[in-house]
Amino acid sequence: MSALANQLALLRDALLKAEHSDPRDGVMSEALLTELIAAERVKPAPDDAAGEMDWIERFDREMAAIRAPCEHTGTAEADFDMPALAHFLSDHNGAPATITQSRTVSAGMSKKTVLITIDGAARLPARMALRVDRGANNYLGTTVVEEFDPLRFIWKGGARIPRPWLLEPTGTVIGDPFIVSDHVDGAPVGSIYFPPAGPNPELLHDVAQCMAELHGIAAHDWPDHRQPRGDAFFDAQLDQHRADWTALPATSAIMDRAFDWIQANRTLAYGPPAIVHDDFAFNNMLVRDNRVAAVVDWEFAHVGTAAADIAYLWYAAEHMDSFAGFLDAYAASGGMVPPAEQLEFYRLWGQLRLGVMGFKAVRNFEEGKFDHVRFAMCLVARRMALQRIGRFLQEKDAI
Repeated sequence: MSALANQLALLRDALLKAEHSDPRDGVMSEALLTELIAAERVKPAPDDAAGEMDWIERFDREMAAIRAPCEHTGTAEADFDMPALAHFLSDHNGAPATITQSRTVSAGMSKKTVLITIDGAARLPARMALRVDRGANNYLGTTVVEEFDPLRFIWKGGARIPRPWLLEPTGTVIGDPFIVSDHVDGAPVGSIYFPPAGPNPELLHDVAQCMAELHGIAAHDWPDHRQPRGDAFFDAQLDQHRADWTALPATSAIMDRAFDWIQANRTLAYGPPAIVHDDFAFNNMLVRDNRVAAVVDWEFAHVGTAAADIAYLWYAAEHMDSFAGFLDAYAASGGMVPPAEQLEFYRLWGQLRLGVMGFKAVRNFEEGKFDHVRFAMCLVARRMALQRIGRFLQEKDAI
């Protein structure tokens, strides 16, 4: 089927299941329809970077003009083998455990999060969170099996994360590998593209403290030995993302220019080693009482340089207070602020990484490899990454 046919099929499926669906499904159905309408109204992008940037801005204005405001809440019941999960938990609990509640609170493109409550808690807590691999069509290629040891390491180091209890690495219990961690009260209050509403320097400064705590953990005993470390990690990461971009059928003059800029300035990437989350955004923070209760989703964690995490918060910081205020709070919490030029480099690199991942996700979405309308968000994410990349290059007179 064509890309359009695949997307319309997802909308059809969502409408047929509307009476029983997660409330978020309606939101993403609306978002996908808006994307398709805007795509028909705005002429295709030209091949040059300046023209492509103009197209992105026009597309964004068209989306804003036709998008209806919509809010959503809610969760869905988990849909895997509960008796098998209860048996697994009982074995590790030291006493029979009965699952009394389960709900899926996040179903992303590579993982999903399920909250469970048990009766009979002994060695395990009564309230837990499962981080479950998405075995089918995981376009990132990451797995919780590789996350578990790093999670234990940074938890012991004092980072604000849910305590990791167990790893089920085989996928034989509920169909995919999963990690069992503490259930931490709190919720995401934004995302990489949609930061928390309004000025909020108090929360932003707590994020800076949380990040400084992570970067202060000694990195020399990092347990993931399959990864290169420090400067070598960036070199490998750049090579991988450039190869991924080259392999995609899509084209973008903006993306090509961004890779050229990164290559020309790559010496700015290198710095003192630090443990880096590499997706330190509000969609990966559980916030309670205007404070970060825990940082989650550590699939990209590695030993790199702190500037990668710090610059990733640039857009949210400017929205919530100021990036300068964020840096001041980071330094006051014991963090070492990197040079301004390095932060600028990683501001682009973070968005370029997201752009490559966005193009990969859209490819899978259009080819019918995702099974749900909610993944239409990848269309929004790809366009917003391109918009940020293009504006950065305009600032640098690179397009």
